[in-house]
Amino acid sequence: MNCNPFTLGHRYLVEYAAQRVKYLYIFAVEENKSIFPFKDRFELIKQGVSDMPNVTVLPSGKFIISSLTFVDYFNKSEIQDRVIDPSQDVRLFAEEIAPALGVTVRFAGEEPLDKVTRQYNEAMGRILPEYGIAFEEIPRMETDGEVVSASRVRALLEEGAWAEVAGRLERLVPKTTLNYLEKQAEHRESI
Repeated sequence: MNCNPFTLGHRYLVEYAAQRVKYLYIFAVEENKSIFPFKDRFELIKQGVSDMPNVTVLPSGKFIISSLTFVDYFNKSEIQDRVIDPSQDVRLFAEEIAPALGVTVRFAGEEPLDKVTRQYNEAMGRILPEYGIAFEEIPRMETDGEVVSASRVRALLEEGAWAEVAGRLERLVPKTTLNYLEKQAEHRESI
C-alpha cells in the first residue's frame, strides 16, 4: 500500500484481508516519491490499523514496488495509456519475499481509476498462482457513488482552506489521518 495518505478505503481493505488470514503483512511503499513522506505514511498506516492484532506493517524496502523493481509506478500520471510490465516486481515477491514470510495469498484493492495499478493487479492475478500464491482483488469502498481513494483526498486538500474541506474529509479518512492533515494545514497556514 502506498497510502498517500491512509484513507477509510485502505482501512476497509485491511479489515477485509485481516478477516481472511491468520496473519496479515502490509507492505508500505517505502520510496519517497509521494506527496506525503514515507515516514508519515508509514506512521498513518500503523495508527490506522493499530487495533488489529493480526496485522503487521512493514516497509516495502527496495524490492516491492520500488524504483528498482517497478519504476512505472512512480510515473503513473504520465503513462496511463501505456502498456507496462510489472512482472519483475511480482516475480521477485513470489520467489523471494512470499516464501520467506510464509505468504500464501496476496490481496489488492480493485483499481477502477488508475490504469497502471490495474495492470499491476492483472499481473499479480496471472503470475502469483504459478507460485502457489492465491491473489484476491477486493472491491473498493465507495461513498457518494465514488471509490474512496487517496487521490480523492488529495484533490479535496487542493480545493481550499482546511475549514472548507475538513467536513468532507471526515467521510474519507480515519481520525488519525484527519488529525495529521489538520496539523499539516495549520503548518502551511502559519508559513
